[in-house]
Amino acid sequence: MISFNNIPDSIRTPGAYNEIDNSRALQGLIQNPHRALILGQMVNAEGNASRDTLYQITKEGLADGYFGPGSILARMCSVFKKNNPNTELWAMALSTTGGVAASAVIKFSIAMSATGGSVTYAQPVNMLINGSKVAVNLVSGWSVRDVNSAFKVAIDAMSTLPCHASTTTASGLALSAVQSGTPGNYINVRFNYYTGQSNPTFFGDSINITAFAGGTTDPSLTDAWAIIDNTQFHYIIQPYVDAANLTSLENELSSRFGPLVDMQGHGFGAVRGALASCSTLGNSRNSPYNTVVGAYDSPTAPEEWAAALGAIAAKYLNADPARPLQYLMLQGILPPPQENRFTRAERDILLYDGMATWIVDSGGNVMIERSVTTYQTNALGLPDPSYLDVETLATLGEIRYQYKTRMVNRFIIPRFKLADDTFPVQPGSYVATPKTVKQEIIALFSLLRDKGLIENLEDFKDNLVVERNASDRNRVDVLLPPDLVNQFRILAGLIQFIL
Repeated sequence: MISFNNIPDSIRTPGAYNEIDNSRALQGLIQNPHRALILGQMVNAEGNASRDTLYQITKEGLADGYFGPGSILARMCSVFKKNNPNTELWAMALSTTGGVAASAVIKFSIAMSATGGSVTYAQPVNMLINGSKVAVNLVSGWSVRDVNSAFKVAIDAMSTLPCHASTTTASGLALSAVQSGTPGNYINVRFNYYTGQSNPTFFGDSINITAFAGGTTDPSLTDAWAIIDNTQFHYIIQPYVDAANLTSLENELSSRFGPLVDMQGHGFGAVRGALASCSTLGNSRNSPYNTVVGAYDSPTAPEEWAAALGAIAAKYLNADPARPLQYLMLQGILPPPQENRFTRAERDILLYDGMATWIVDSGGNVMIERSVTTYQTNALGLPDPSYLDVETLATLGEIRYQYKTRMVNRFIIPRFKLADDTFPVQPGSYVATPKTVKQEIIALFSLLRDKGLIENLEDFKDNLVVERNASDRNRVDVLLPPDLVNQFRILAGLIQFIL
């Protein structure tokens, strides 16, 4: 007997009545568009956004108006959009209390000559601040004060830099980060980054840089969780690596991954440091929901590394969560000089210490090598590689999304009844049994196999368990044993030759 939702059996008035039922409309996999969130700080005097408020970033440059050009948040959004213009992106400026902005000093000196200690001929000076060229062409006859003043004008004219020139004197040029906090300590100033560049001969080796330092007091990521409580963000990118903020992020993502919340997401961050400090940070964490990349001596700020990595992950994991992210380029990220890049042996250490790694191609482009999570050991402290790679949780998240959507639309929303497998189910009766549920699951996982997310489908069928709960007769319990497709990362060969 066919059951109807809206046509009563007792109707007597003549007519042809037809209702529409979409419970079987979803036969294939459905689209699962992802959403990303960037958290950070805005510039107090320049941004027109409100703190602790979500703003959608639809194009590169839009964040400058919201959060102030040069701010941590604006720069991260710009890098994200450069690497991934299509993923839905939101950003939120965190509230800050107190704090000190980092500062630096650059000192030029000009060798004494017949001109009395001034520029002897016109020549460019090759300065980079956060990877951006600060163009100053020296003029013959300039003094040190003139050089400092020219650089102050050039720096202040570049609104997207993370610092401004606060004061200039005859002896030095003082720089200040545009906002307070520890990320300002990693603003990089350098000269002659590119091959073939050198200081003007009358400078000699007398450009002295006192690196950025003194930035203190970061905002708390915890402030964001109540605001995004009911919204899923598949990627959360943030610039802080202190223990309190990393713990807050990991706890929030762990809660969101839980079955009763089911709003899983993944965190991305970055740290600037030599091998030892990167390993120390990685070994201090143990979360399958967060990825941190380490870079030493890069001109580009670590928060921009994090934004680029998160953007590429969002772009490609949404398209195919099981396909490895290896050898994808991070646009807008400058690598360290050759001598300060991690060797293969050092990168192998980092991968065992929970840190994502990168390499540089022949054209000088930074590329992802392996995007691992910080998860390394189980609850007993024993090595556990089950959540080593970010692709594993991304694949599981996609499987769970497709499974939940299919089952809810097939059985829960249409208000099916539940009976034992012995029940003689008739078409259109809105009665489900463990057997019919199992058939639907197998049909779905056949599609997941065809998409390349799982393998060994026959083993899955053999080990799939679907049963009616003994205590709650309104409930079906399911054991899903998918064999996830892995990533092709290593090809080992032995060449045995004969003479």
